[in-house]
Amino acid sequence: MKLDFYRPTDPALFDFIEGYYFLYGTERGEKLSYYTFPNNFFILSVLVGSQVTVADGYADCTPTNLTNFQSNLTCNYTAPLRIKYQGPVNELTIYFKPLGLHAFVSSANYHQTTNFGNFMPFADFEEVMGKILDSSDRSGQIKLLEQYWLSKKAFEIDQLLLQMLDELEQGKSISAIATDLKISRQYINRLFLRHLAKTPTDFRKIQRFRNAVAASAAAKNLTELALGNFFYDQSHFIRDVKELTSLSPKAFFEKAMTKQENLWLYI
Repeated sequence: MKLDFYRPTDPALFDFIEGYYFLYGTERGEKLSYYTFPNNFFILSVLVGSQVTVADGYADCTPTNLTNFQSNLTCNYTAPLRIKYQGPVNELTIYFKPLGLHAFVSSANYHQTTNFGNFMPFADFEEVMGKILDSSDRSGQIKLLEQYWLSKKAFEIDQLLLQMLDELEQGKSISAIATDLKISRQYINRLFLRHLAKTPTDFRKIQRFRNAVAASAAAKNLTELALGNFFYDQSHFIRDVKELTSLSPKAFFEKAMTKQENLWLYI
């Protein structure tokens, strides 16, 4: 199986989409298994000719008839997910930034929900996504994909939420944000569940972990990595990494593909 990852080519999509990849392979005997780790993206995957079943931290992708179309949206997971492919695959996966999908689809659909099977946000969604996956012209696929999402932009992203996300990423506490904005922590919690399908505590924990991964190549050691990314101390760093990856920091940073666009651990 082969994976091609791309960043958006149109600057108008930079604020909404982190990137997308095409996963493909035609051999019936091909297999791929990996763990993927928590992030704050909304992950939209569309497949033709395959069926994905998800349960208890596992997702299995198996071949079906060539016309079968499936679309899944994953909003939140706080532990590793094991993904397993068996046989031919034809998949497009889009990583929307934490509030990015809300520029195209009303966020009211995501209230306290972590995963959508059969996610069909628009009447022409299956037709256009199927056309993209049916093409063998990569430049044409990219052009059609980006034009499609640009044509669907219909909403402005809530500036208050954007401010909160930025301040959380900069290490500000939820209590301090609530005090500065003169709102309650309970109200912030409701906003996050409604628009991000996770609590602000989980968002901050995952973002802090992801920031540490991004900074790991430049860090001299794990202690420097922990203290440079708003962990209280090394014990806090170890605890969070174990919770989010089921591995110690040493094992995780040795085994996982931390320098790739997709933070995976192949098994």
